[in-house]
Amino acid sequence: MRPITDRLLSELYAGESSAVLVPLVKLTHPDWPEPVCLVRDTEPLTHGGEEYLPFPFQITLPDDRDKGFPVLKWTASNVSREIIGQFRAITGEVLGRVVYVLTSHPDVIEVGPFEVEITGIEYDALTISGVMTIEPILQEQFGYLEMTSGTTPALF
Repeated sequence: MRPITDRLLSELYAGESSAVLVPLVKLTHPDWPEPVCLVRDTEPLTHGGEEYLPFPFQITLPDDRDKGFPVLKWTASNVSREIIGQFRAITGEVLGRVVYVLTSHPDVIEVGPFEVEITGIEYDALTISGVMTIEPILQEQFGYLEMTSGTTPALF
């Protein structure tokens, strides 16, 4: 089971609550002058000294029972064409951080953080979508030896 705070549990089990749980996404790339900070809300939100701008997007958390590598599925609105220009201008993966906070306590992380990596996106006239990999295990070296053209020329 995914750990969540006692405050969020009490808000979830309350008969009535005015608490709003929102996801915050921070995307970074070495070629970008500054990170892209987004919140799924209608108002800007300050978390950790950074301002998260409102933007329409959806994130689906992985199921706790899923087999294989945990991934987050995300979809963002492409109508304003703000983010797609930044994705088109770069090569390589985009690193991200996803957290969930209550709007009443934006500096307290209720769910997460999820350190993610975006290696590819798909887009059309209306949406941008992709997969955020939580554990890019396939990028890790296996064993202590590297197979390069110098050490194993028969493979190349």
